[in-house]
Amino acid sequence: MLNSDEALAIEQNLFPLVRGLVSGQPDFPWHRDRSGTVTASRIVSSQALAVDLFGTIARLTSRDSVVNEWTDDLNLSMNGTWKISLEESVPKALLKEPTPTQIDAVANGTNGVILFECKFTESDGGPCSQPLALRKGPHKGMRQCNGNYEYQTNPVNQVKSRCALSGKKIRYWDLVAEVINIDPMVDHRPCPFAGGWFQWMRNLVAARALGQRRNRPSSFVVVYAEGQYPMAEKVKNTEWKQLMETVTGRAVPLRAVSYQRLLDLAIKAATANDQLVLQNLKQWITRKIETAEIQNVAQRRGKVRA
Repeated sequence: MLNSDEALAIEQNLFPLVRGLVSGQPDFPWHRDRSGTVTASRIVSSQALAVDLFGTIARLTSRDSVVNEWTDDLNLSMNGTWKISLEESVPKALLKEPTPTQIDAVANGTNGVILFECKFTESDGGPCSQPLALRKGPHKGMRQCNGNYEYQTNPVNQVKSRCALSGKKIRYWDLVAEVINIDPMVDHRPCPFAGGWFQWMRNLVAARALGQRRNRPSSFVVVYAEGQYPMAEKVKNTEWKQLMETVTGRAVPLRAVSYQRLLDLAIKAATANDQLVLQNLKQWITRKIETAEIQNVAQRRGKVRA
């Protein structure tokens, strides 16, 4: 739960049309950093930016036309009627995760399911925690995985498996081959998901599991801010091209698109009244992106000088 100061700070950092979310959904899972401080009040908050865009689209009368315009542009054959949810958790039964994967935005349609992972100033997807040393508890300092996908014994629970997560009955590797051209039956050194690919894999298998449950095709879309941002640079580099090639032809299409592109497409598809809202939203998001970019560039220069 938010205190009054936190709620006010978040509201001020959200597009006016979606500010009612703060008081209207008191149990909304606002992100907090390791110190426990709410982050959605910060100009660089990727969560707040996602709420700005997808929370607004969800409230438009022309929502279906907008999302269908997106699917056409992204070459996803899923046109239909849509509902958009924010911070949707994957049901535990699907992947057996102790902490369910939480999706920034999900478009649930009559003919498909689209998972959106939204990045702002982040440099990559989140890495797997298993090769990292535990920071607290009776096993502090221990690493549950050596960074390779090979038979090994987890020193914490003494379970032998190729993946420490599989040893905990988490189902990622049960679905990996359906979404990525990686064989789960052979060793991989290093594990392909030890780094930033982990989050992309986790979202791809989540999309697959949700699509299967709802008996509809699913897709996964990474949304990023154009400009001098690490994620904007990453989607153009060799590693990202390799990821796309590894996913091509599998069960869940992967796409990357900018906030700016989605906004322009939304304005094109919306009704006249909704276009006025979206033009204001575009100005709001543009200001955020430009302001954060100035801060981001300044921080980079400061690190180089240091």
